[in-house]
Amino acid sequence: MVHIKRLELSNFKSFGGTTQIPLLPEFTVVSGPNGSGKSNILDALLFGLGLASSKGMRAERLPDLVNHTQATRGRTVEASVTVTFDLEGLEERDQGNTTLEKGNLDEATPEDRVLDELSVTRKLRVTQQGTYTSTYYINGEACTLTELHEQLNRLRIYPEGYNVVLQGDVTSIISMNSRERREIIDELAGVATFDRKITQAKETLDQVKDREERCQIVEQELITQRDRLSQDRIKAEKYQQLRTELQQKSQWEVVLVWRSLQNQQEHLATQIQAGDRTLAELLQQHATLTIAIQQVTAELEQLNRQVKALGEEELLKLQSHLATQEAEYRQLQRQYEEYVQTDFKTECSIQQKQSELQEYDNKLEQLNQEQNSKAEAIVALQAERDAAQHQLEQSREDANAIADAADVWVQQQTTLTREIEALLQATEPQSRTQAQLRERTNQLQRQLQDQKQTIDKIEPEIAVKQQQLAAEEQQAIALTTQVETLAQSLTAAEQELQIQQDTFKRLLAEQRDKQRQLDKLEAQAQALQETQGTGATKVILQSGLSGVCGLVAQLGRVEPRYQLALETAAGARLGQLVVEDDAVAATAIEILKQKRAGRATFLPLNKIQPLRFSPTTALRYAEGFVNYAIDLIECDRRYRDVFAYVFGSTVVFTTLESARKHLGQYRIVTLEGELLETSGAMTGGSINQQRSGLHFGTSEATESDEAKQLTHRLQEIALILKRCESNIEALTVKTKHLSQEFTEVRQQCREHQLRAEQLRKEIQGLTQQLQQTESQWRQTEEQLNSTRSQLEVLDGELPSQEAQLQQKRQLLAELEQSQTNSQWQQIQTTIKSQEQQLQERLQAVLKAEQRHTELVNAAILIQGKITECQQRIQEYQQQQSSISNQQSSISTQIDTLATQIAQTKEALQQIENKLGTQKQLRDRTEAQLRDRQQQHQQLKWQQQKLQEEQQTRREDLKLLQAQIHEQMADLPNPLPEVPDKVDLEQLQREVRSLTKRLQALEPVNMLALEEYERTTARLEELSQKLLTLEAERTELLLRIENFTTLRQRAFKEAFDAVNQNFQSIFATLSDGDGYLQLDNPEDPFNSGLNLVAHPKGKPVQRLASMSGGEKSLTALSFIFALQRYRPSPFYAFDEVDMFLDGANVERLAKMIKQQAQLAQFIVVSLRRPMIESAERTIGVTQARGAYTQVLGIKLQQSNTSS
Repeated sequence: MVHIKRLELSNFKSFGGTTQIPLLPEFTVVSGPNGSGKSNILDALLFGLGLASSKGMRAERLPDLVNHTQATRGRTVEASVTVTFDLEGLEERDQGNTTLEKGNLDEATPEDRVLDELSVTRKLRVTQQGTYTSTYYINGEACTLTELHEQLNRLRIYPEGYNVVLQGDVTSIISMNSRERREIIDELAGVATFDRKITQAKETLDQVKDREERCQIVEQELITQRDRLSQDRIKAEKYQQLRTELQQKSQWEVVLVWRSLQNQQEHLATQIQAGDRTLAELLQQHATLTIAIQQVTAELEQLNRQVKALGEEELLKLQSHLATQEAEYRQLQRQYEEYVQTDFKTECSIQQKQSELQEYDNKLEQLNQEQNSKAEAIVALQAERDAAQHQLEQSREDANAIADAADVWVQQQTTLTREIEALLQATEPQSRTQAQLRERTNQLQRQLQDQKQTIDKIEPEIAVKQQQLAAEEQQAIALTTQVETLAQSLTAAEQELQIQQDTFKRLLAEQRDKQRQLDKLEAQAQALQETQGTGATKVILQSGLSGVCGLVAQLGRVEPRYQLALETAAGARLGQLVVEDDAVAATAIEILKQKRAGRATFLPLNKIQPLRFSPTTALRYAEGFVNYAIDLIECDRRYRDVFAYVFGSTVVFTTLESARKHLGQYRIVTLEGELLETSGAMTGGSINQQRSGLHFGTSEATESDEAKQLTHRLQEIALILKRCESNIEALTVKTKHLSQEFTEVRQQCREHQLRAEQLRKEIQGLTQQLQQTESQWRQTEEQLNSTRSQLEVLDGELPSQEAQLQQKRQLLAELEQSQTNSQWQQIQTTIKSQEQQLQERLQAVLKAEQRHTELVNAAILIQGKITECQQRIQEYQQQQSSISNQQSSISTQIDTLATQIAQTKEALQQIENKLGTQKQLRDRTEAQLRDRQQQHQQLKWQQQKLQEEQQTRREDLKLLQAQIHEQMADLPNPLPEVPDKVDLEQLQREVRSLTKRLQALEPVNMLALEEYERTTARLEELSQKLLTLEAERTELLLRIENFTTLRQRAFKEAFDAVNQNFQSIFATLSDGDGYLQLDNPEDPFNSGLNLVAHPKGKPVQRLASMSGGEKSLTALSFIFALQRYRPSPFYAFDEVDMFLDGANVERLAKMIKQQAQLAQFIVVSLRRPMIESAERTIGVTQARGAYTQVLGIKLQQSNTSS
């Protein structure tokens, strides 16, 4: 058990020099006279471990802790306290962290790693000038107080804990208020840690909000700038586009005009040259054609006369008649070919059916032959059957005759048979035994072989199983590690999910509570609006009634410093409605009646009659005078009478003091909101900073600050709930995935473990089987040797007996070979043979009859198919005969028509021979004449037209040359590329249109193009930044809420545990019952903690109403409950029993002794029950020289003193 092993004090308070106090575990009492310095031992613990300030150690400042005698010598003095802990029982990991925290782990020696003590030293050095330094050491190495506390935390020693309870600590618990008492639970639960995290998160959140607000302001400015630049950019882009297009098309126009003129020039020059050449050619062709036409005309007239004389009309008639005959001839040939093909197909079908018919005839003939053969065979088989039956009957009669004469032979055979049986009875057991022994020998040999094979098989199988077992164990170990890792991840995910769910539930409850509060405030505001009339005015404003100008509050503007005064002066008139005329007011009143929306006051501009007054000049020079209220309002001139009616002659003063001088003379309002009426009435007081209602410049009653805070908080909660819900979904999926993976891996691990266990069992079974097989192999070998010995004995005895048996069997064989016996056996053999032959004859007859029936049926079937084939052949032959007749008819027609065609061709040939040459010549000449005439006419027309065109072209060429010369000066350099499909006229129209459009757009801000792009890029970047900030803000809000949830959970866990401890401890100390009570369990951090006790025999009462002793017991029970919740290795009490009577001291001592089984207790006490209950007592006294000395240690077991 970890405990304080030794305490060493040097020049500390009443201890002069160096004093070592050895301490043991469990229960130790420090006792001595008053003023002897026994409490200084506990102060030394607080000082050495840095657990309290100087005031906590009964000193104003640290130098006061130095021994007074040493401090008055006027030189530098040093006080030190060393506390040595025995680390026995501490886990190796914690021990390593403790001993090696200050050193380098790589440089630590093995001795350092196994230290079983921890030494903590604090040295206080005070100079002559009164300055001082305080230094801490751990195992002789300097450290800071924070590092020391970190080491003590590993030993479960906490600065905020109750390890050392001084005299005033019990009293402070009694005297502190309930909220301070609750803060003890806060410290115990580590609430301060969560508070620090929440504070840090809120600071970060404020920074994020500041950045977000700055970005939003910049974003609004950029949006405004972007919207403005967007219009300018569109206009500039359009202008730039039009200007570029105009420039381009203008250049195109110049180039196209120039190119067009050049093309025209070249074209005209080419046309003129070509025209001259063509004209010359036409003149020459015209003369030539004229001569040719005259010659061809004369030739044609001569040929026409010759052809007409030879008979041209008869030739045309014969040609037409020949064409008709040839068409008929071709049609008849096609019909004849079709009939030939049909006849061929029919002939093929006939041949196929004849082939089938021949095949069926052959089959039918074969069946008839086989049928006749089978009928003859049946008759022969029946005869053989009858003969075999007769022979069998004859043999049976012969056998009966031989049996009557064989009685003597039978007796001899019986005698030999009995003798043989007697020998067999003697030799057969031994023969069976011999056979069994031989079989047994073979069996044992096989068993030996099988067992040897089994052994050879099991040994490598065991080796393989062992390898598999090693692999399975390694896999199981790896999976076990993975299972542990997944279990940790799953636990962490489930804890995080639980935190998110708790936060979600808590925020839902808070959202419902805040919503109820907001609904209540809105209901109150609604009721207030109804009393002020603003509810009715809202109905009128929302109805869309024409002629409604608005509320009085909407129509005026004031400076902020005058706003309170003027709103106070206007009062309820701020909510009155200004309308154009009284008719609109009447309509609005009717609407309110119909909708039952309440009442409202209307101010018609055509009827309003404000109070007329004359400003007093002298008043303007009065002390504190500001101005008339009507003069502090900024409004439209048409509403001036309305505000004159609202304010009248109200005067504004700075303060109430200056306004009181004019009380009763004027209606006055001060800048602080006091209102003084002319009647002398004065209205004033505190102004609610969260006031709601109508204000100048607003259309509705403004929302109170409380309502705004609730709305803002509800918006925050909604945002956090959304993020929290998404986190819950993600964590749920993650937890489900981890759970499934954990289950799968655990199942895999379990399977590997089961397989490993199964392999162990199999290895164990195989090992046992191997051992058993080896044992059986040895036993089998012994049995084989024994069997072989028995077999050798039988092999020596059986041969003589078998020889005698063989002799008897030989005699019996000779007897059986006698005449009588041979006849009997022969006749029996004959009978058996004849019976078998008879059976075979019967089977053969049956099979032959069945085959004959099958042949008859097959012949009937084939006869039907033969008849069908004959019918089909007859049909095909009839069809073939019809086709042949038609072929003959068509053939005759073809021959006749061929003769006629030949005759026509012959007549035609005769006529063609007579006029063929003349006609062809006439046709060619006629065609030639027509061509020449057309060419002549065409040439004449072309000649005239070409002469006119040439004259026009020469004139146009002169004009084009002049225009090209002028256009050369306007050409751009270099020449732009112009699309091929651009039309010049259309291009010129477009240029004129673009020029007009550009003039209409001017003036244009061309810089808007670049500025818009820069602004848009900045705005996009800023939007992304805002999204990031919003996500960061939501995450921080959720983190704060999670910390709040953890804070509440930690407090509840600590409170419940301490409460349970308090109940059990108080019941032990006081024989009563008690508990801890929070003022508001729903909001523990805004409530106090009360100690409620019910001492035995008394009513339930709170701590404040108890007696002194009861308060001490209750406070001590509370301290013990705190210590039990957060146990430490040691506790020190300083005279905590001073206010208790003897019986209660005994209970307290008993409780401490019971607790001392778990931790070390050092108690300063003067009470006998306490001293008697301790394991040991340390005596302290004031020695000579005013130094405190430890006189001795009294042990109950050995009564040894030092």
